[in-house]
Amino acid sequence: MLFIRVCCLAMLLCAVTLATAANADEGPTAGPSLAPRVAPAARSYPRGFTTYDALIDYAKSVAAAQQESDTRLATLMARQDAAAEALKSVFDPRLHGGLLRSRADLMDETTFSALRTELASDAATGRQLVADGATVTPAESWRLPLLGEDTQDFGPTPYYFEPAMTYRGVYFPHFHDGTDIAVPWGTPVLAPARGVVVFAGTMGDGAVVVVIAHDAGLVSMYAHLENRVFPLPVKAGDTVQAGDRIGNVGLTGVTTGTHLHWSVWRNGELIDPLSMIGR
Repeated sequence: MLFIRVCCLAMLLCAVTLATAANADEGPTAGPSLAPRVAPAARSYPRGFTTYDALIDYAKSVAAAQQESDTRLATLMARQDAAAEALKSVFDPRLHGGLLRSRADLMDETTFSALRTELASDAATGRQLVADGATVTPAESWRLPLLGEDTQDFGPTPYYFEPAMTYRGVYFPHFHDGTDIAVPWGTPVLAPARGVVVFAGTMGDGAVVVVIAHDAGLVSMYAHLENRVFPLPVKAGDTVQAGDRIGNVGLTGVTTGTHLHWSVWRNGELIDPLSMIGR
């Protein structure tokens, strides 16, 4: 009877393992393989923002929530791996010198049941996190959104039309919060890395902008886009990959020439967009 019991437990473990492998696209699995990123579950995004600060603050909150989900998924996968390995060791004849033949060789039923329940619960939670857009894939290297002439760098500037800003505790009378890249009107703008579009539309100053929340708490903004001849190809809630077109350079908003204004924030702090290239 004990041998039959052991065989039944082994078959149950195999069923759990096979079921997990069969649903690899739905969530984390034991071992080093990673579940692919999928389109996040639908959510309601604001249709407009009264100020840029309100827009970016909202995008930062989306990026922070994404980072929290990614961290939770990674924790679940590590715990699931540990539980699966513990269960496998019970039935590994190499660890017992052959087939199990005595009750003492078995994991006690309470521990076995707890591990099995933990595996099933973590697998279900992991599938939901992935469905909502969580990922544990390594951060990808960023690319330039387009190639052109760098007409104004990030940081302190002598240009009087740039506003004053206190950056990292230092006050600057004029500070440029992004990088300006001059290109011909209509030049495609490409996503530098995967992410979720938080906003795609027109701001109060007339500028057409796209804002993306990326992995690792990163947010990027693209301003002065064209939206009449070249309607925006993305909308809030869309998932984009590196190289996807997110717009075309225009002359919208406060600008005297066709260029892309590109800004990036990491964990809520403004950073130089060019510092992300190749990282």
